[in-house]
Amino acid sequence: MRHGIYLPEGNWIDFFTGDLYAGGRVINCFDAPLWKLPLFVKQGAILPMTAAHNQVTQMAKNIRTYELYPAGNTEFTEYDDDGISEAYRNGQYATTLIRSMREGEDLKVSVAPSQGRFEGMVTEKATYFRLNVTAQPKKLTAHIGGKKVKLTPVSSLEALQKGENIYYYEAAPELNRFATPGSEMARVQVVKNPVMHVKLAAVDVTRNEVTLEVKGYVFAPAEKLRVSQGALATPEPQVTEENTGAYTLTPSWKKVDHADYYEIEYNGMLYSTIRDTRLLFEDLRPETTCTFKVRAVNASGVSDWATVTATTKPDPLEFAIRGITGETTCPNQGGQEVSKLFNFDEGDAWHTQWSAQAVPFDLIVDLNSVNQLDRFEYLPRLDAGNGTLGKGTVYYSMDKSNWHEAGTFDWKGSDVKTFAFTEHPTARYLKLSVTSAVGNYGSGRELYVFKVPGSESYIPGDINLDKLVDENDLTSYMNYTGLRRGDSDFEGYISKGDLNGNGLIDAHDISAVAVRLETGVSSRQVPAVAGEIQIVPSKKVYNEGETVEIRVSGKGLRSVNALSFALPYDPQLLEYVGIEGTGMKEMRNLTNDRLHTNGTKALYPTFVNTGEKPYLEGDAELMTIQFKAKQKQKLNLKVLDGMLVDKYMNTVKF
Repeated sequence: MRHGIYLPEGNWIDFFTGDLYAGGRVINCFDAPLWKLPLFVKQGAILPMTAAHNQVTQMAKNIRTYELYPAGNTEFTEYDDDGISEAYRNGQYATTLIRSMREGEDLKVSVAPSQGRFEGMVTEKATYFRLNVTAQPKKLTAHIGGKKVKLTPVSSLEALQKGENIYYYEAAPELNRFATPGSEMARVQVVKNPVMHVKLAAVDVTRNEVTLEVKGYVFAPAEKLRVSQGALATPEPQVTEENTGAYTLTPSWKKVDHADYYEIEYNGMLYSTIRDTRLLFEDLRPETTCTFKVRAVNASGVSDWATVTATTKPDPLEFAIRGITGETTCPNQGGQEVSKLFNFDEGDAWHTQWSAQAVPFDLIVDLNSVNQLDRFEYLPRLDAGNGTLGKGTVYYSMDKSNWHEAGTFDWKGSDVKTFAFTEHPTARYLKLSVTSAVGNYGSGRELYVFKVPGSESYIPGDINLDKLVDENDLTSYMNYTGLRRGDSDFEGYISKGDLNGNGLIDAHDISAVAVRLETGVSSRQVPAVAGEIQIVPSKKVYNEGETVEIRVSGKGLRSVNALSFALPYDPQLLEYVGIEGTGMKEMRNLTNDRLHTNGTKALYPTFVNTGEKPYLEGDAELMTIQFKAKQKQKLNLKVLDGMLVDKYMNTVKF
C-alpha cells in the first residue's frame, strides 16, 4: 500500500489497470505490491514504445510503435538518432510529429513524415498503433501517403505480429508475460483495460504521412472507488497526544457510515482516497500549528468539512550537532559504514566487519565544528545484539592529538544510552575507546551529540567569523601564520583560529581551511600521516656576509598534506633572505618571517595543500632556507613546534 502519490492537474490512468484518477491531489492507499511500481499516464498522452528486449541493439528498427490515451487535441514530437555517437550535435538526427485529435467518439491520429536524417537510419518502417479503450470501436480507417488502406481483422497477437494492414481488439490484455514459469509471480494476473491494436504496412516514413481514423472511440473506465450510496455524516477528527510529534501529526477520526474513502485538505493540497481513518503527515516543522479539514466521500457525494488544529512538539534534536563524520580503528562492514551512525536516520545501522573481532577499538568522532558539549545519546540495535557497546572510556580533543578523559560508560540493553559532559568542555573531536561489546563487534543505529542549549558552534577555519570557510579565511591565516599567544594581535577573534589550542597559528590550524577549498579533499582513504623532518645547515661556521643555507628534507614521509615549524633566530646575527620549496609539489607557501611583540624573531616555514593535491611521500629534499650572516658565528638554530598534517587533520610532531 502506497501513500503520498502526487498527481498534477489533469486525468491520470493507472498503466497496469486502466483505472482513471483525477489529478490536482495526492493519492493514498494505492495498491502497490512489491512487483508494482506506481505508474500513471496522463490522459491525452502519446507514448513511443518498443517491443520488450534485453539491450538496445535488439530493438527492431523496421517498426515504430505508438501507444495512445486519446483526449482532446494533443501532439508529441518523437526524436531519434544513431544512439551511439555525438553526431546529433551536428544535426544528425530525425524528428517525427504525432498528433491525436479526439472530439466526442471521433478520433484521428496522424504521423507526419519524419524530418532529418542520420547515418544508419532505417526509413522503411511499419507503423503500429495501440489505442487504449474501454469498448471496441465501431469503425477504423487508415491512410498511408494519402491512399486508403484496407484493414483486415485478426484474432490474436501472434497473427498481428505476422501480418500488415490488420487490427486486433484485445479485450483483457495480460501484462504479466515475463514471470518465471512455476513461480508465485507467474500466478499473478495483471490485466489492464482493452486495447485496439492496428498494424500498418511498411513505407518510407520520410515521404509518407500515416493516419488512422476511429469512429466510436470510447475510454470510460468504471468508477471503482466511489460505489456506496447514502448520506454522509461529518467526520469528527482529532490529533491525540500520542499522534503528535516534533515532525509529525496524525489526524484520526471514527468510521463514517457509507463512506468509501476520506479526504483531507492541508496547506492548499487535497489528500484523497484515504481508506483508513487516519493519515500520517511527516516532515513538518517543530512547534508549528497546522490546520486540517476532513470530509467523507462516496458515490452520492461528500460530507461537510470538519476542521482540526494541532501543534507539533519542540524538536528533540534542536541542539544535536549535524554534519558529523567518524572513523574507527577497525574495519567496518560494507554498506554499514560508520557514517550510518551520524546520518539522523534511525532506520539503518553501523556495524564493524562481520566475522572479525573488533574489540578493543576506538570510535573517533569529528564534529566538524567546535562546540561546548552537553551530552551524547547512543542508540543501540533494537535487539541489543552483536556490536551493542558495553564498556569504554570517552575522551574529547581539539586536535585529535591531545585527548582529555571525560568519563567511562558501562551499558547494557537496547534502551537509549546517555553520556553527560558534566564540565561542558569545548571540543571538536570525541573518542570512544571501546573495551567491551556484544560479540566483540561494534554497532549502533545512531549517535547524537548535543551542544549546550543556546551555545554557538564555531566552524573550524572560519577565522573571519562569517560562518563560511573560503579563500578569505586562508588570506587571513597567511597574515597570521606564526602568531603566538602573547602577541598583541593574537587575543580576540584570531585566537579562535588556534584550533589545536597550542598558542600558535600553525599548519594544523590552516589545514582546517585548506582541505575545504577548491573541490575539497577526496574521499579516497589514505594511511595516517607519518615521517621525519631533517633540518641541516650546509656548514657550522659562517663569516660575515656569507649566505647561510639550511636544507630541509623528509624521511619516510607518508600522506603529508601540510607542514610547519618555527625557526627562532637572532636578528643581530642573521638576516632572512628567502625560502625555496623545490620539493613541496603543489603546496602553497605561507611562510612568515615574524617579529613577535616581545621582540623575539622567528621564521615560520609553512606549506599546505588546498583541496586535493599530491601528498609528500617517501624520502625527499623539500626546501632550502637562506639567511645572510651579519657577523662571524657558529650557527646554533633549534626547530620548535614542528608538525606534519594529513588531510584528516592527524598530526605528527617533530
